[in-house]
Amino acid sequence: MLNYCAKNRALMNGPTTVAAAKQLFQRVLHDSSLYAMAVLDNYNREYMGHVFIEFESEGRAELGFLFDKAYWGQGFASEALNAFFPNMCQRFGLQRVVATIKAQHEAARTILQKLGFIHAMDVDEFYGPCSQFVWTAEADRLSPSGAVAEQNLPF
Repeated sequence: MLNYCAKNRALMNGPTTVAAAKQLFQRVLHDSSLYAMAVLDNYNREYMGHVFIEFESEGRAELGFLFDKAYWGQGFASEALNAFFPNMCQRFGLQRVVATIKAQHEAARTILQKLGFIHAMDVDEFYGPCSQFVWTAEADRLSPSGAVAEQNLPF
C-alpha cells in the first residue's frame, strides 16, 4: 500500500516494488535498532501510516515517517510526530537526530521544521535529490519557541 503506491513513491526515497516494501517491513519488525509505531484511524482502525526512529549510535538516531496518500494534508503526520518524537528523545536520551526527505517534499519539510529540525544539506541519493535535516537537543533547548523545546528540557 504505502511504499509501492506511485504517489507516495514520488515523494520518498524507499522501495519501489511490493517485494522491496515487504522486505523493508520485515526489517522494521525484526531489527532491534528500529523503534516503529503504526498510526491507526481511531474511528475505523484503518492503518494510516507509521513513524520510526532508527538508532545509529549513542544519543544519535534517524527519524522517519510515512503516511498513505489518503491521509495527506489533514495534520495526522504532525499530530503523530508531535507525540512520538519528543517521547523518543526523552526516553532514549537522544542528542542528535537526522531526517532525510525528497528535496521537493514541502509537506515533510514543514513538519520537520515545526519539530525543530534545521536544513543541513542537499544530497543526491540513489533515489534522487534529497534534503537532510538535523535536530539537536542543544539547539532545541536554546529555541524560544515550540513545545518540543519545553519537553526536552531534562536533557
